[in-house]
Amino acid sequence: MRSRPRRAPARGRRRAFTLLELVAVVSIITIFAALAIPSVVLQLRDRRVQEYARRIGLVYRQARMHALGRGSAVLVRFNGGDVTVHEARTGDTTGGANCADLPVSTCRINWANATLSREIDGVHKPTGGELSTISIAITDGADVAVPALDVCFTPLGRAFARTAFTADFAPNASAYIASVSRPGAGRTRRVALLPNGTARLISQ
Repeated sequence: MRSRPRRAPARGRRRAFTLLELVAVVSIITIFAALAIPSVVLQLRDRRVQEYARRIGLVYRQARMHALGRGSAVLVRFNGGDVTVHEARTGDTTGGANCADLPVSTCRINWANATLSREIDGVHKPTGGELSTISIAITDGADVAVPALDVCFTPLGRAFARTAFTADFAPNASAYIASVSRPGAGRTRRVALLPNGTARLISQ
């Protein structure tokens, strides 16, 4: 009598996701992503504002180091949201060979004269794009707005300041605050411009 061959045990049925379950999972992921996007965008904008404030502080520090290293007066000018750095020079500032381009150690020159100074650095406010909404404001120690500010460093590292471009420079005895903000970008970042001419970020 022949024995019947044993049948292989039936495999358990594998359960797959239904279309309704997949749609539910995708919907939940989409909802969480939509809730997270505004927070991520806010953090990115806040980081850009912070980086912009750091650049302003760096410009002031590097200007002082440039004056010490090059033996020339260096001016940091805040005007209309732009922060520009100018070096006092004499001679041929166009790079010609007729007259040597030499440093000038005094702050008392006509900085608007292109033959007496040249722009060497700065942070210009963007005129278009995402960062064009950034605003920069400077206040003095009494929290009074300063529409314009010149800080000049001599080769000895001394800082002189004036709040009007036609006024005389005086030893810088005030601390100024540069505030960098942007609509919908979180906190305002502040940079302290100290009397000795150095700068540091005070709100991170």
